[in-house]
Amino acid sequence: LDVLVHLDDTSHENGEIRFLSGSHKLGHLEHITQTEDGPCTPHLPTTDYSLEDTVPVPAKRGDVVVFNVFTIHGSHINQTDRIRRMVRVGYRDPENKQVAGQSLGRPGLMVCGRRPRLVGDLAFSTEQD
Repeated sequence: LDVLVHLDDTSHENGEIRFLSGSHKLGHLEHITQTEDGPCTPHLPTTDYSLEDTVPVPAKRGDVVVFNVFTIHGSHINQTDRIRRMVRVGYRDPENKQVAGQSLGRPGLMVCGRRPRLVGDLAFSTEQD
């Protein structure tokens, strides 16, 4: 589950969040993480998914938008001189393996339960049996 808390108003001009309707049903999709120039910000192939096919969700400061982590989302470039600030919070099972994203490798904040310890690609519970 992902949550966006808007600290500023968003619109088409400053790049409101946009969602591809029904895309959460597709499940996990492989992201491009490398180009011929080297590592890049993880993203989906633009030949397969276009912002033009998405639904805009303009928001006011203080609005909260909640969506499934598998929902394809993005935004156009901010074309104004105003900033567009949001706080993004992702809620995940601590044993889920993250495969792409800017927070890859960072532990995040535990809100419930215990964090598993990672050994290689495997997650092990820290609870005693």
